Amino acid sequence: MPQTMSTVPAVLEALVAAAHRVLPDVQVVDGQPLAASPDILCIGFTGEPGEPAVESTRTREQVTLDPDRESYEITCLAAVLRGETDTATVRALVYEMVNVLADELATDPTLGGVCGRTQLTTEDLAQEQTTKGAQAVVRFVIAVDAWTY
Repeated sequence: MPQTMSTVPAVLEALVAAAHRVLPDVQVVDGQPLAASPDILCIGFTGEPGEPAVESTRTREQVTLDPDRESYEITCLAAVLRGETDTATVRALVYEMVNVLADELATDPTLGGVCGRTQLTTEDLAQEQTTKGAQAVVRFVIAVDAWTY
């Protein structure tokens, strides 16, 4: 067993569980989806297969023998697709999903003690009209501060 273990796997698992809890009517996926429903939230996926979804840095806090400090970002994706052309509706729905998860992180930024702190920090919106209707996609980043085990 390694002397220091990253919190990344535990935090990803806690984020997936939190998303399932607060978004029960949304397809929540751990990583890349194989098939998508009209409302989907992917934890640890950028939207591009094979692209890194977590970027982590470990450092020592000053002169100490304490565990490494981890600072990382987890890229996630939320998408809504409707069979109509109303872009405003799908945009509002996708932001509602992202905001519900952000509220959960604000309520419990440690994810039940799994890490030091989480916060939704950035988001990008892409919206388009497809042959299946209006679609809005928000790619967002959750910043995490933690200490290895």
